[in-house]
Amino acid sequence: MKKVGQFGISLGLTLLIGFIVYRGVPDWGHAWRVMVQGRPLLMLSGLVFVMVHMVLRALRWGVLLKPVKRKIAYKNLFSLTLVKYVVNVVPPRTGEVVASILLARKEQTSATSVIAASLLERILDTGTVVVLFGLYLFSFSHWYPPDSQRGREIMRAVQSFSIKGFIGLCVLFAILALLLRNNNWIERVPCRIRKILQSFLEGFRALQQGGALVKSLALSLAIWLVITCQVWMMLRAYLETFPFTGALFLMCITVVGVAIPTPGGVGGFQFFMNMGLVNFFTHYLSATDPSSQAAGISNGCYLVSMVPVILVGLVFLYREGLSLGRISQLTKHEKAAGELTHKPAS
Repeated sequence: MKKVGQFGISLGLTLLIGFIVYRGVPDWGHAWRVMVQGRPLLMLSGLVFVMVHMVLRALRWGVLLKPVKRKIAYKNLFSLTLVKYVVNVVPPRTGEVVASILLARKEQTSATSVIAASLLERILDTGTVVVLFGLYLFSFSHWYPPDSQRGREIMRAVQSFSIKGFIGLCVLFAILALLLRNNNWIERVPCRIRKILQSFLEGFRALQQGGALVKSLALSLAIWLVITCQVWMMLRAYLETFPFTGALFLMCITVVGVAIPTPGGVGGFQFFMNMGLVNFFTHYLSATDPSSQAAGISNGCYLVSMVPVILVGLVFLYREGLSLGRISQLTKHEKAAGELTHKPAS
């Protein structure tokens, strides 16, 4: 019943966002024509950046896992990075957990530690996006003021959430630093829980190692700049003169859309990109029907960004002997993750 409920919530969100997007597009025929008219060479360039992004993610995962296991095969890191994206297409989006358990089995290490390192990846991603968006707000936002009252409301809202998010992340990193530095508190934890907790905290040890921390921060910045280049190339496939700094803004706000728990972020990505284009960059769009043009552009960008990754990821998923139907069995946490936490898989 729990799984049915998760699918129901995800489906409900998808239908709601789809309805909102559908209502805001005057002419879907025009949107379709725009979508298929993207310039192939620039779309291909965007796809190259998608794959570079995956390469960098796998490298960063390996850096964060060095305190857990010094040498991890890069081919495993890369293939399971793509598997994460495939699994996250299906609610409840447990890609990080599934890929972490598979990697732990392959490398004969603690699944709990690998899961913690994957969680640290998400924290670093959030922090990097917040910092980049702060850079945009302070340095470039005056170049592209909102084109509408709604745009001004959106900008006020994202400024408020960015400040709160940055403060929250600083508090989180401070708490993690204190927990990792002083181990006395862990002796007060019951023995059974202590073992799991110690294994989990091992996945955060990269924060204590200067070299690993610097590398992971540099790779996080590189990942999100590459994603910005990806978005920029795909936008330029439709809008020849679209600026890189505008792509930076759209990258930051579409992250919010992708975080909405719909299958593969579908709907949320399009909604936020449409909203950004129509309310901040109208002068780059057609004067006659900007909303339909924005819908075509956002759908084209989404398909080129996600479909190739999912197809390649499916190949790697089936090479692991898994199907989408067996994923829920792998994430039965008391059995799979608990067993791998206390002893390496054979």
